[in-house]
Amino acid sequence: MSNGVRAADSTDAMNEEHLTVLWTAFKEGKPVICSRDEGEMAVAVDGALGLYRLICVGCGHSTPWFEAKMHGVRIRGISGLSSRPPPGSTRG
Repeated sequence: MSNGVRAADSTDAMNEEHLTVLWTAFKEGKPVICSRDEGEMAVAVDGALGLYRLICVGCGHSTPWFEAKMHGVRIRGISGLSSRPPPGSTRG
């Protein structure tokens, strides 16, 4: 996965600059790699709010929710939406 981009290990380290790099790579078709389990990350979409996040298909590690519009990527803290792995996950 030499063409892939590695996501930060900590959600706190995922600032807007880092998310822009990840999102750009994802849109270009490059793999975004989870730093926790080396799995690929997929996009999750909240269509009602127009928000996205990248989430590891293996362990559930994810970016914060963000919007991606003409002005760039902006992190959106949404109360009630978790960035933690789903219940029952064996990792996290």
